[in-house]
Amino acid sequence: MKSRSNASPESIIRNHRGRIFHFTFKGWPWGRLFLLLLIAGCQEAQPGDGPGHNLSRELDSLKPLLRSGDLVLRNGTDATSQATRRFNRKDTSFSHCGIIAVEEGRVWVYHAIGGSYNPSQQLKKELLDSFSDPADNDRIAVYRYPLSKEEQQRLINIVRQYYKNRLPFDLFFNFETDDRMYCSEFVFKSINKSMDGRLLPIAQQQPPVYISIDDLFLNPYATLIKKIEYPILASP
Repeated sequence: MKSRSNASPESIIRNHRGRIFHFTFKGWPWGRLFLLLLIAGCQEAQPGDGPGHNLSRELDSLKPLLRSGDLVLRNGTDATSQATRRFNRKDTSFSHCGIIAVEEGRVWVYHAIGGSYNPSQQLKKELLDSFSDPADNDRIAVYRYPLSKEEQQRLINIVRQYYKNRLPFDLFFNFETDDRMYCSEFVFKSINKSMDGRLLPIAQQQPPVYISIDDLFLNPYATLIKKIEYPILASP
């Protein structure tokens, strides 16, 4: 009978406490196979695997299509976003919106948001990758208005001025005031101002007057650039 100390390398596994476990294999090939499977099971996932990488590639393919002044929408998966969608008039696909600005090769989103998402309650500037985080959202879309270069630059100047002035979020959703704004109000008033009021007809004039998120993309001026559905990306 062979002693335990003479066991082959493939039949001995040492754990982190120094104890030795012996496995009986009928021949070297099975021992080697076990070790290969054990090593393979302990390997970390390689970079580039999984739905997160797919989303990153989708966003990277979207970014070259974007222009400053584009409208970006997202749909949050939390209870607050679900409640917000109910204020849309027809299409409840999205719960939040912002305006894109391409600055020094990076894509930023200016958006009005409050609550626990933004403790400062001031107009927020956030990278598109963070704005569209799949941990909190299940889709995004980008629409474009027919802005001339002059109108496009005017829009970005307006947005940056609001940001510089630290525009507060309007918790009361009062469309009649301009000293604080909710998300779709900020987008509408910024674009409308850059277009010299041409966007005003899309606003419902009967009280209570408010701009819903779907008002911003269900109108003749808005053209879809791209929509990304996260559940599709999550599939193998």
